[in-house]
Amino acid sequence: MNEIIHNTLEVVEVGAEMISRLKALAGASPRKRARLCLHRSPTDATHEMLIAFHRDSFMPPHRHPADKSESYHVVEGLMVVHLFDDSGAVVRSIRLGSTAPSFLYRLSTNLWHMPTAASEWLIYHEVYSGPFQKDRDVEFPSWAPTESDHAQVAHFRTRLPNLF
Repeated sequence: MNEIIHNTLEVVEVGAEMISRLKALAGASPRKRARLCLHRSPTDATHEMLIAFHRDSFMPPHRHPADKSESYHVVEGLMVVHLFDDSGAVVRSIRLGSTAPSFLYRLSTNLWHMPTAASEWLIYHEVYSGPFQKDRDVEFPSWAPTESDHAQVAHFRTRLPNLF
């Protein structure tokens, strides 16, 4: 199942129709998420994506190199971004959404972090310093479950604060 729509246009507009399409792709995906890549090439200096993320989706904690930055801007729904120390303890949880104190978050260091949906559907705009090279740009900790280990994911989620 392809969860990614790649942009080929020089000018992109995104509205309700694309959000519905992303939700449908995510709903049909085993990972319960989908993305529209707004950038046109994997070698672009800036990567921008619109991501549909269902409440049942699990993106493991991860971190990026210290020279990279990442931001999330909530378009629809509610998000909690959890920040972790090196042992896996939650050190901060940030609520984002139109009804939350904040709707935009930027991380400019290599902290362990994990976005979670606090509503049935979360639609967010992500901006990342490209080019993105998965083997260099994403590190997963040994203390967190992989997304395919459903029993461990369920247990791991019980440790996270529910802020909404």
